[in-house]
Amino acid sequence: MSKVKSGGEAAVSKKTLGQRVYAHRWFYFLGVPGMIILVMFSYLPMRGLLMAFQEFDPHLGILGSRWVGLKHFEKLFSDPKFYLMLKNTLIISGLSLLTFPAPIILALLLNEVRCQKYKKSIQTAVYLPHFISWPIIASLTFLLLSKEQGAVNKLIMEMGGDAHAFLFDTGWTYPIIVLQSVWKGIGWGSIVYLAAITGIDQEMYEAARIDGANKIQQMIKITIPCIMPTVVVMLVLKMGSIISVDFEQILLVSNAMNRSQTEVFELFIYNYGIASGSTQYSYTTAVGMFKSVVNTFLVVLTNWLVTRKGYDGVF
Repeated sequence: MSKVKSGGEAAVSKKTLGQRVYAHRWFYFLGVPGMIILVMFSYLPMRGLLMAFQEFDPHLGILGSRWVGLKHFEKLFSDPKFYLMLKNTLIISGLSLLTFPAPIILALLLNEVRCQKYKKSIQTAVYLPHFISWPIIASLTFLLLSKEQGAVNKLIMEMGGDAHAFLFDTGWTYPIIVLQSVWKGIGWGSIVYLAAITGIDQEMYEAARIDGANKIQQMIKITIPCIMPTVVVMLVLKMGSIISVDFEQILLVSNAMNRSQTEVFELFIYNYGIASGSTQYSYTTAVGMFKSVVNTFLVVLTNWLVTRKGYDGVF
């Protein structure tokens, strides 16, 4: 019997690549539309990265433009604004990284709600901001924090205080950005963790209750360790955007008074390469490529660190 079985396994292993593909042809067929979209919108546009090493001329195209090597990267690193943009980007991204546990905490709290109607109402309320565009969020922020019309300042004056220009105070720029991001993203981000919690074996909770564990102990000893692989994967992906910020949000928060806090790479690329009407395509491409290289390095480094700790990384 064992000889027959091993012979059958050998026959399977001797199948050529074409035979294996044909055997699973329908699975590959289902993946064709996704592969086409991936190639068209992710891989083919990457040829534009060549512009970072050229003096790009739209009339000559990528293949006909003059090569200049690392000239634009040298210009970037010698630009006085570079270190200001890097500092602001790291501060904003670092603050957003500090709020990384917020969706996890929300998912843990929602998991403990037993009344389904109440739970669904809360989920709907926290999910809705994700579908609100940044211009509307910026308008809501203005209505809340405006010195003349803002609800917060009206409340402060009702209590005997003086109105404060929150939107133009550089000390409030980063808190406003963080609060906007948390309010918009916390509900949507918790979906992944709620799905992971749903997949936990309920028998472990029953055994813990029999042993006398309360809700907090069950959460610490069962729920959090069970969703930790999901947390690790989300953290690795989060590190891939540590040197990137949401362009729309920063553009709408930025004004003449807080420009020193909101000068980031995304705004620089927009202002220098598009809004100003200049044709510095190669220079702005070099800026974007610098961001991509750093983000890729951080993903690889974080993935290596988590695999060293015994978790399954992204790759």
